[in-house]
Amino acid sequence: MRVLIVEDDERILGFLKRGLEAEQHEIETAPTGEIGLDLAKTHSYDVLLLDIYLPGISGLDLCRKLRLQGLATPILIMTARDAPHVQDEGRRAGANDYLAKPFSFELLLEKIEALRPCGERSS
Repeated sequence: MRVLIVEDDERILGFLKRGLEAEQHEIETAPTGEIGLDLAKTHSYDVLLLDIYLPGISGLDLCRKLRLQGLATPILIMTARDAPHVQDEGRRAGANDYLAKPFSFELLLEKIEALRPCGERSS
């Protein structure tokens, strides 16, 4: 799967990138919402992983902008704030799922797999 990770924390970004590449996913990264927006508009991805708190455009605003532009790619929102209102904001912005930090890599893989279209799921 082609995955775009929009995350400003280099440590978390490195962890995600290394782990997903080890699982044979093709990864592109963006450290800001603006760069993520440009990449999402000009490249095709199977899933987007967006941190909520980004410099410039927030992950929620990025999600809203992409949905308003008609992007149907599944979006997984990641945040350090695990509160019901944050989850609700993510859903209202158009996110397909939500993941609270810290999280296990296995849970991330399960959520990514669940976002894959049914005909493309691995066995």
